[in-house]
Amino acid sequence: MRNVALALGVTALALGAAEIAVRLLVPVRNVGPSYSTYDPVYGKRLKRNFHAVRYTPEFTNSLTTNSLGFRGPEPDSASGGSALFIGDSFTMGYGVNDGEEFPELVRRALVAKNPHLGVVNSGMGDNGNGRWIKFLRGDAKRFDPRVVVLQISENDFSDNRKEGLFAIGPGGALVEKPIPQPGWSRTAQDWIEAIPGLDYSYLIGLLRQAQPARGGAAPQRTATAAADSLTYRLLEESLALCERAGWPVLGLEVGVEGPRLASLQEIFRRQGADLIEAPTRSARPDLYYQTDGHWNAKGHQWVAAAVLDRMMGSAALR
Repeated sequence: MRNVALALGVTALALGAAEIAVRLLVPVRNVGPSYSTYDPVYGKRLKRNFHAVRYTPEFTNSLTTNSLGFRGPEPDSASGGSALFIGDSFTMGYGVNDGEEFPELVRRALVAKNPHLGVVNSGMGDNGNGRWIKFLRGDAKRFDPRVVVLQISENDFSDNRKEGLFAIGPGGALVEKPIPQPGWSRTAQDWIEAIPGLDYSYLIGLLRQAQPARGGAAPQRTATAAADSLTYRLLEESLALCERAGWPVLGLEVGVEGPRLASLQEIFRRQGADLIEAPTRSARPDLYYQTDGHWNAKGHQWVAAAVLDRMMGSAALR
C-alpha cells in the first residue's frame, strides 16, 4: 500500500508539473469542455441545457444551449414560424459570447418587425452537410420554417468525407450510412467529464489538439474529387428538400474560392436561391480571428447585416 501511495503521489506531482509547464510554455488552441455528445440519429449533437466557457490564446468563448441543444433562447412553440439557421461552427458562433452570434443578432432585428416570428440556430461545429439532410427530413419541420439559411464552409468538403453520414451510390444517388457506435474518443471524453474540473486542464487540451484528424489516408487527388462530388450532391439534395417543403433558402458561404465557389454559385442559381459570399480573411482581416480563423464579433455583425438585407424584403417573414 505504501508503494501504491508513493506511485500515485509521484504520478500526481508529474502531472501537476506537466500541467504548469503546458500553461506557461505551450500555446493550446482551446481549453474547456466538449460542446457535443453522441447522438444515434445525427452521430452527435450539442449538449442540451449546457453552459461552458472555452479559453484560447485569442478569445474567451462563453456558450449556452437550450433544451433542444441549440444555441439561443428557447424556441416558442406558439410562434408564427421561424427563420431556421443550419451550419457549422460559424453559425453556432464559435469565438463569440452568447448574444454576439449572427443568428441572434438577426433574431433581435426580425422580432422587432414581427414579434411572433422565431429564430432557430441549429448550427454545430465540426460537422458537414450530411446532417443537413437528416435535419431537413425530420426535426426541421417542427419549426415551421419561413426561410432556411444554409451556411457552407470550405472545410465542409473534407468533413463530409470524414464523417461518412452519406455516400454516393450507383447512378449518383445518395446512400445514407448507419451511425457508428461511440468510439474511444467519446469514451475518453466521458471519463474526463466525470472528474470535476479536469476538462479545463491545459494538458488535456494539448492532447486533444494533438489527436490526428479523422478519416483515412486516401491519395489527395482522389480524396478531393470524392469530397467535392459528395458535397455537391448533399447541397443539391438539401436545396431540393427545402423546395419540396416550400421553404425559401438563403445561402451563406465562408472561405470557398475558385472552382468550388463557381460550382456552389451554379447550384444555388439553378435552385433560384441567393448565395451570400462572406469576405475572405485576406480581404477583411478585421472580421476574423487571425490564428483561429473564425469570425470575431465584428464579423458576426457584418454577416447579420448582410443576411438581414436579403431577408427584410421577404413576404414569407411578414
